Amino acid sequence: MPAPLPLFAACQPGFEPLLADELRALGAAPEERKGGVAFAGDARMVMRCGQWLGTASHLLVRIAEFRCRALGELQRKAAELPWRDWLRAHVPLAVHGTTRGSRVYHTGAIEERVVEAIGAALGRTPPKAGKDDEVLANVHVRFRDDVCTVSLDATGTPLHRRGYKLDARKAPLREDLAHALLLASGWRPSTALLDPFCGSGTIAIEAAGLALGLPPGRLRAPALQSYAPFDPDTWEAVRRERRPAAATAPIVGSDRDAGAIEAARANAERAGVTAAVTFEHAAVSAQRWLAGDVTPTAGVVVTNPPFGLRVGKGADLRPLYQTLGNKLAGLGVGWRVAVLAHDLRLARKTGLALQSAWTTRHGGIAVTALVGAAKRATPGDGADATAG
Repeated sequence: MPAPLPLFAACQPGFEPLLADELRALGAAPEERKGGVAFAGDARMVMRCGQWLGTASHLLVRIAEFRCRALGELQRKAAELPWRDWLRAHVPLAVHGTTRGSRVYHTGAIEERVVEAIGAALGRTPPKAGKDDEVLANVHVRFRDDVCTVSLDATGTPLHRRGYKLDARKAPLREDLAHALLLASGWRPSTALLDPFCGSGTIAIEAAGLALGLPPGRLRAPALQSYAPFDPDTWEAVRRERRPAAATAPIVGSDRDAGAIEAARANAERAGVTAAVTFEHAAVSAQRWLAGDVTPTAGVVVTNPPFGLRVGKGADLRPLYQTLGNKLAGLGVGWRVAVLAHDLRLARKTGLALQSAWTTRHGGIAVTALVGAAKRATPGDGADATAG
């Protein structure tokens, strides 16, 4: 197995700078690309990334890149790749083909030819992966402008699936979005954090994991587990890595839905963070900090209010956003805000001076992270992201 390996961490559009910072913290030298970050590393680095990256969705090992203009050429060149160095014949296999701007355009035929090439190289074709297989090998074959890139997905499941959410309620927030929103907010464990629309608790649980120094991938199977280079001793060393727990300020999530609070508490228990987070059943107008009941002097509100598309369809959410803005503006000069918004006109109803940190897709719709101080917008604030 060559070292260092050419690697690519894929992410949601807009998260590339955040992901690059995470990789630097792991000792990598990242290069931002559209849709992710390229870097290099050994098998241990792959395992560490599977554990510690909070904003990535997939972790790919690039094993080959070549020009290709025909299916026969693809099968011949694919058969020459060192599949025995990577795959185990007994592990279920899934091959995923994509193509754009290439003479080879039939994805089903691409997948079939690569499976045949792998079978010839290994002496037997690995079993086809089923939907219930947790341990499997994923091979991605990507054609762009007659260039074929062959990659292995180092993890069996997308990295945003942390493994602690069994009940996600009506409109679940992806864990990588929650993580990115926390990073964009500038929150640190030394300051209080509040999510007054916590739902199943994703934002607060991600924050608690950061505060406790826990790896985001702690509940997942290790990266590379399905592949030949996996080494149990290396994994054991990676698994034992921890970051220092911080002296945390309170982390609180609240929601008017009692069922959501019950789910959030169960999710926090599965995530192993119950000692660092509190969930409360309260509407936004009655949440104790927002109601002025012994409010911390400094902190960050990080939240994903209802969009009006996925929940509450047909409801007029303007009064809710106005109430949210009034409550947040009353927190004091030591507070900051990060809001995930779909409709910027609706977000403007908060009346807060917020700026765009990133824009991405969530559940098929565009969403923007709006961040800023918990204060009213004024003409002197300049180009306010919620003013359009």
